Amino acid sequence: MIKNKGGLGVRVRGFNYERKIAIEFRKMGWHDCVTARAESRNEDSKNIDLCFTSPFNIQCKCKNNFGNPLPILLEMPQDENYNIVFSKVVSKGEFITMTKNDFYELIQMLKVNQII
Repeated sequence: MIKNKGGLGVRVRGFNYERKIAIEFRKMGWHDCVTARAESRNEDSKNIDLCFTSPFNIQCKCKNNFGNPLPILLEMPQDENYNIVFSKVVSKGEFITMTKNDFYELIQMLKVNQII
């Protein structure tokens, strides 16, 4: 008899989502972007899922419902990078969460550089 592996499918789905976001970042110009699991246990232990994405610290979550991202943001490093939580909610879509101050700082940089 095969036992139900429970969280194994959830774990694989999460790993797949991390790889998907890493591929998207590479396509946008972060050519060295890789998952922290492949690159750095130290980064992974700081709740960073992708490496070489400066100026962003990226955490990826793939869930059946949208959980509160605040605890994740608070556990991420408070350094010069912008902390962003990518959330894939099955059958609902993909979302990102970041602090309002970080978002406004990015908007200001776009304005200063006359991108908007």
